[in-house]
Amino acid sequence: MNRIIIVGTLLILLIVAYFYFAYAPVPNEPHLSSKIEQATIQVANQTRNYLFYVPKKLSNKPALIIALHGTGMNADKMRQWTAFEFDQLADQKGFVVIYPNGYKGNWNDCRSNVPFPAKKENIDDVGFIQSLVDQFKKDYGVDAGKVYVFGFSNGGQMALRLAMEEPGLIAAVSAIGANLPTLATCSCKLEGQTSRVMLVTGTKDPINPYYGGDVTLFGFKKIGTVISAQASAESLAERNGITTKPLTEKIQNLKENNLEENNGIYTERKSWTKAGQTVVELCTIYGGGHVIPQSKFRFPKLMGETSKSFDAPQQAVSFFGL
Repeated sequence: MNRIIIVGTLLILLIVAYFYFAYAPVPNEPHLSSKIEQATIQVANQTRNYLFYVPKKLSNKPALIIALHGTGMNADKMRQWTAFEFDQLADQKGFVVIYPNGYKGNWNDCRSNVPFPAKKENIDDVGFIQSLVDQFKKDYGVDAGKVYVFGFSNGGQMALRLAMEEPGLIAAVSAIGANLPTLATCSCKLEGQTSRVMLVTGTKDPINPYYGGDVTLFGFKKIGTVISAQASAESLAERNGITTKPLTEKIQNLKENNLEENNGIYTERKSWTKAGQTVVELCTIYGGGHVIPQSKFRFPKLMGETSKSFDAPQQAVSFFGL
């Protein structure tokens, strides 16, 4: 009898722990003007697949936002983990959204020491993004000067690769939970102008260390080495010819009247500008974890706290100038 009680108690504790630390309920899908579609494209003798959303009222020469998921995720989860906000914003502003699927759940980013299949097999993810842009320019008249990338975690690292290697293709990127690799572990070029970059990072990120160091899966498996968020922003600013100090501002809690209702989390924005335009932006979420800040999706607790007042998809769209 005692053994049954012990086993039952352990089972209950495991269930409680799961729902508290790992459970992430999918938000209700909003009513949209059009439907999400799926398609494939051939890239370097590989069939790559993706989801995309084209609103009913599409702008003339519309902008394109490409949303890149994190490790182990897919296009469906990226829609869910951004609370379907890009689809809703597309309806409001008339742009196109693409959610590509990575190779075996990951991307070939700039970190030379990651153990991901995409890196080990040197998958042509840059070519994949280029092919998607070309396809959507042809099919929907996408403006070549209004192509943007939003990436989370490994997807954020891929966004940074695109910013550094393809500034002529990508006008701006927003990288969430991703710092630049260290000099010794970076496989991308480290000189020359980049796309405009918005970094969003949490000081208590359990995976991508805000202050630099080893990127790990909750302290266990090493998946790269990065410099600090501040050093990343400064490096990008220098590459774009900016040597002046950034403008620093504290972003007030936008949802509630006091910080206590937002778990004490607040955001500081640093902006490096040139010719009147913000070229690099660092949004530090003090107390934030390895999440996409927004108020509609509940990230697993083990990934850290989520700011409910700073809305990363909306802030990225604003940074892109849409």
